[in-house]
Amino acid sequence: MISVIQYLNILTKDGKSLLFRNYGSSDVDRDLLAGFLSAFSGFMKEISQSDIKSTATDEFKYYYTIIETIIIVVCTDLDDDDATINSKITTIRVKFMEKFGELLTSGQWRGNRAIFTSFEKEIDDVILGSIKVSIIGVGGVGKTTLLHLICGKDIDLEYIPTINVDITPFDGEGLDAPRSIVLWDFAGQSNFRSLWKSLLDSTDIALIVLDSSFENVNYSKDIIRDILDKHYRDVLVIGIANKQDMPNRLTPEFCERILSQAEREPPIKVHGMEAINPLYREKILAILREAINKIIH
Repeated sequence: MISVIQYLNILTKDGKSLLFRNYGSSDVDRDLLAGFLSAFSGFMKEISQSDIKSTATDEFKYYYTIIETIIIVVCTDLDDDDATINSKITTIRVKFMEKFGELLTSGQWRGNRAIFTSFEKEIDDVILGSIKVSIIGVGGVGKTTLLHLICGKDIDLEYIPTINVDITPFDGEGLDAPRSIVLWDFAGQSNFRSLWKSLLDSTDIALIVLDSSFENVNYSKDIIRDILDKHYRDVLVIGIANKQDMPNRLTPEFCERILSQAEREPPIKVHGMEAINPLYREKILAILREAINKIIH
């Protein structure tokens, strides 16, 4: 996902950077930036606590706001939408003061900037959004069971079809993810499949769940070719060969060979899974950890 924001700096009015997040493709000289922003500090003091102002250079646009003794500065491209940026800045401002406002205004803060690093994930969530993991596949392959396995919930062996889509926030326990995660469990019944294309919008990682039968894997290959390859070439797709505990199931390697006929680049890696077995939770979390590392680096 491409951020509309190049970087964000939270600093004191005298130019001391407390927290810096770079979302652009180039490195930023933080000392030079702090000096540049410090030069504006006298002007910034003239704005009210609720205002968000902006100024532009030849290359970038700078938004800035004051909260007590703190300045938040956001650098964006010149053509970014003011309302979108202002909304993100307002959210960050409110969250930052909820967490650190009393410490900063009471005079108890003694200059230790390390305490602000705990706020990095919250900033990333606001700027970049949550990591969206879409779980797709036809009905009955075990998508909801896999979702419960990921979240560490009790697994119900009774098959209850998902209606439309089930959206589940996940705190990322066991993943060490830099941002929060939202799991989208798509209904697999044929009358819901026409919605998949729109529901996949903004997906970061797609888990295509198979029941490891020849018929299902072949059908899933068509899903990849007709939906993911046509409309979501940049989404990382991972195959989950579920129900490996059942007799006469295809191996993950054989499933991978069939899915490779969709000619997706990079080729889809397929992992064996028994989603009804809690012992497989660490395996699916390891798969997600690896996938998240790929999309954020």
